[in-house]
Amino acid sequence: MALTLYLMSPGGQGVSAQVVDYTAQMAALRLTSVAPGGFGQLVARLRLSPGKVRLPRPEFTILNARAVLMDGAFCAFTGEVNQAALTLDQAGEGVEITALGGATSLSDDPLDSSYAAQTATQIIQDQYTQRAAYLPLDSDLSAVQVPSTTFSPNFDGRTFEDVLHELCDLLGDYVWSVWDHPTHRDGLGFPTWQLQVHARNTTTLANIATLADVLGWRVAPSGVRAYNGVTIRYTDPANGPGAVSVQDARLNADRSQGQAPFRFRRFRRDMGGRPLTAAQATSLANQYLSVFQNVANVITVRLGNVRDARGRVIPLWRVRADQTIAIPELLPRAATFPALANWQPGINLFYIRQAIYEQKAGESPALTLQLDQIADFAAADLTRLRYEEQVRQRAKRQPPATHPAGLLLKGHWSVHWGAASLAGDVWGSSVQFASVLSQPPTSLAFTAQSSSNVATGPTAANLTNWGGHVSVTTAANGGGYWIGTYTTVGN
Repeated sequence: MALTLYLMSPGGQGVSAQVVDYTAQMAALRLTSVAPGGFGQLVARLRLSPGKVRLPRPEFTILNARAVLMDGAFCAFTGEVNQAALTLDQAGEGVEITALGGATSLSDDPLDSSYAAQTATQIIQDQYTQRAAYLPLDSDLSAVQVPSTTFSPNFDGRTFEDVLHELCDLLGDYVWSVWDHPTHRDGLGFPTWQLQVHARNTTTLANIATLADVLGWRVAPSGVRAYNGVTIRYTDPANGPGAVSVQDARLNADRSQGQAPFRFRRFRRDMGGRPLTAAQATSLANQYLSVFQNVANVITVRLGNVRDARGRVIPLWRVRADQTIAIPELLPRAATFPALANWQPGINLFYIRQAIYEQKAGESPALTLQLDQIADFAAADLTRLRYEEQVRQRAKRQPPATHPAGLLLKGHWSVHWGAASLAGDVWGSSVQFASVLSQPPTSLAFTAQSSSNVATGPTAANLTNWGGHVSVTTAANGGGYWIGTYTTVGN
């Protein structure tokens, strides 16, 4: 089969929808897919006659035109036009179309949202529902395959993409992508965009390449992901901030190297913005440790041919990120060649983090793969690193003056009175919240550290976003006190 490039305008505002086949005009093509993310970027250089290249075309309309690359019934790419540049070089005039995969729409709308004991599926459904009127995503979320573990996160100005990144972190070794829907079609007959979330499959053979198929490779043991100590900082919704640390059991008690493969190195991650229990934080720390405590290779492979799991030659563009590929010759030194039925994850079966397909007129096409040797849900690929950098940049701003909705606030309150007090007297004072709440709490829950001569209370009244008034009633004549903490409820 051969690739066919369609550019289309969905129509509207008095303009009818149209689909234009630009396959014959395509002089160069670059196609990527990434995990997490799905379809990444399509760049196509089109050669048009001077009389046509400068005319406005609805199928080049930014953010309103679709680009679809088909191989018969197989969809190699579907996304929207992000840039349409008029070009002039030695070969003449043309248009360079840049399209981004459907996942780009998930980064358009940052929202504030809060959840209490909700599963990842429920959170994703709610994020979709809030944007359903304008999000160009298929409403079928059946490909979101996640466990029923519940979380209580607060998302302060986070996009749908941010939420998916964070949920995959919380779930463990999970990945999200936006691919073509297997059966649903839009009004022009092309696949819609479907969100998928699932555990990474690093064991099922999808593609095979041998040394004869390889144009080049680079295999490098890297210290970038080599850590044998992990510290996670977190905020427990009930007990406040905390930290948990774990380390490689092969280290000595004083953290000298011992039997570990390298000296002590700590990976520290601040997850204080994600409410986690101590047990959840410990589980995450141990998952990071299992990923990082052994040195792994960073692998780049450039292929001229590729085969499917049955050994049949397939077009290079059919290999996607979030698949696996077996390369027999990429074995550790002195390892024996395994039988076909014994492909070993991390030894000769690799997970594809990024796939880049390139073709130019007069040149043989090639496929470049970025491969993971180990299970790595911890930001190793370029897409995740880019996301982490965005988070770091956001973190440089001043913290928001308003406390996120749904996140409980704890504080200290106390009151004392003297010996002249009579039974039944009411003593109280104001409470000033440490930060301005998004909405007033419905009440305050109190936990006493110490008290004396208290009949009833503490009782909160006149609650606002900034604080309120708290009082107690004395039990008998004479002095007394109440000392303890409060926790906001219903904010």
